[in-house]
Amino acid sequence: MARQQPEDVIRLYEQAKSIRSPHENDWRMASAYVLPSHYSAWQTEGPAAYHQKNSAARRVAYDTTGARSLPKYVSILERLATPAGQKWHGLMPSDPSLRVKPRVRKYFDELSNLMFKYRYNPRARFRVSTNEVYTSMGVYGNGPIYIGERAPSALNPVRGFKYVACPLRDVFMLVDDDGELYAVFRRFWLNVRQFKSKFPDAPIPTQMKTEASKPQPNENTYFEFVHYVTPRDDYDPEAIDTRRHPIVGSYICVKSKEYVGDEMGYRSMPYKVPRTATVAGDPYGYSPAVMALAALGGASAMKKTNLKQGNKAVDPVLLAHDDNVLNGEVDLRPGAVNYGGVDKQGRALIQPLRGGDFRVAEALLQDERRDIEDSFFVTLFQILTDTPEMTATEVMERVAEKASLLSPTMGRLQSELLGPLIEREIDLLSEMGGLPDMPPELVEAQGEYEIVYTSPLAKSMYAEEVSGFMRAVEMALNIANATQDMSQLDHFNFEDAIPEISDYMAVPARWMNDRDTVAGKRDQRQAQQEQQQLLQSAPALASAAKTAAEMGPQ
Repeated sequence: MARQQPEDVIRLYEQAKSIRSPHENDWRMASAYVLPSHYSAWQTEGPAAYHQKNSAARRVAYDTTGARSLPKYVSILERLATPAGQKWHGLMPSDPSLRVKPRVRKYFDELSNLMFKYRYNPRARFRVSTNEVYTSMGVYGNGPIYIGERAPSALNPVRGFKYVACPLRDVFMLVDDDGELYAVFRRFWLNVRQFKSKFPDAPIPTQMKTEASKPQPNENTYFEFVHYVTPRDDYDPEAIDTRRHPIVGSYICVKSKEYVGDEMGYRSMPYKVPRTATVAGDPYGYSPAVMALAALGGASAMKKTNLKQGNKAVDPVLLAHDDNVLNGEVDLRPGAVNYGGVDKQGRALIQPLRGGDFRVAEALLQDERRDIEDSFFVTLFQILTDTPEMTATEVMERVAEKASLLSPTMGRLQSELLGPLIEREIDLLSEMGGLPDMPPELVEAQGEYEIVYTSPLAKSMYAEEVSGFMRAVEMALNIANATQDMSQLDHFNFEDAIPEISDYMAVPARWMNDRDTVAGKRDQRQAQQEQQQLLQSAPALASAAKTAAEMGPQ
């Protein structure tokens, strides 16, 4: 199939922009309340101008609860989903019979270690990009990210991964009838110098030729381009050109409607757009900030009113009797004397105007702030701090409660970000020739694998089981103490429960003994007990032997 006409792509690009436009006003207001540095970017066309015109955002947002809650929301997602310094996922074969094969387990351990090595390379910028993705999800409900291969350079000759968080302002997407990501348009602007650096072998587009012909092209003259990525219609896995890749990508100069360079092929979609919450039929997600817009607006309006009222309380409006004595002039300087301010009986002729009740305003403002913090999950993680005297069972109950409230967010992260990200990384390793040698058993199973999430949030989803087990053990222990019958604890399989609970509670593996070590400790303990019993019974045995010797053959 021939390459799609650039005019058709630009027409589809404009339609994708119109599909997204109904959301943009909410996103603009959300940025004003929660991320003011982005507000100016939504007000302009062309290259994004961040940190400009922030005075407009400050005129809208008087209360900073949303801006203070957003970093906490981002920290919560990062800590519970992709914690640094911890392996937050693993791999295992889909076939249960292969999970006990040492070679297969070793292969997936090696593959997981290799992925973490590439992922957390400083030049990959994984932590920076995921932090920006979580921020975008908190403000806008959508967090576009590009996952690709980092080409070798003179400064860094080693190939690797690269992660680039894309501003939602410049990303437009289309979905299929199943709601899955179908096509992505990422726009960007380049001046002549930047174009030559990004596309050194591509001819100058018609739109840029006039500017490029100048002895010194203007650095402030930018031209719009779009990166268009979509599934290929003529996919052929046996082809030797880019048709062997199911995903195709192209760069297009928007104004002159012409391709820049050759088309590119991808084994999987390089763009991922995780969403915080969705509504059926809408390709874009909804964020905590958008869902809390009413509370954000109310808190800002109340804060503005409180500031005015506080100003009046500090510098109050004065009421004075018009008796032609003061002539409307009142000296408010410290130590000043205003003659005629009281009558002959000493009654004040000048009084401040009474203002409203600050207590009511503060109570209403605190309600709005709690609503905002609830939307960003801030209050969920104040439980243990507010009630440190809880028992272990009560702690597990609270953890289970938090897990149930966060499970929709974790499910979306797994299905729209973490799972596709891991699959994309495996595709990149395959293209780079960096996959470990696959054992024959796994080759026969066609390399089918499953992702096992081991992050704190994933493990907290088991909190209900742990909490139920602990409640049952506590009840049985109370009964055993009351009846002095410890056999009530025989119903529980501590042999399997303790290791699994330790795993659910994210106890490091190096802190736990394996089964062989546990069995060795038990054998040693049993031998010591038998030796102790033998020592305790030695005097009686000696006495019996002496008596038997004295009695003789009788």
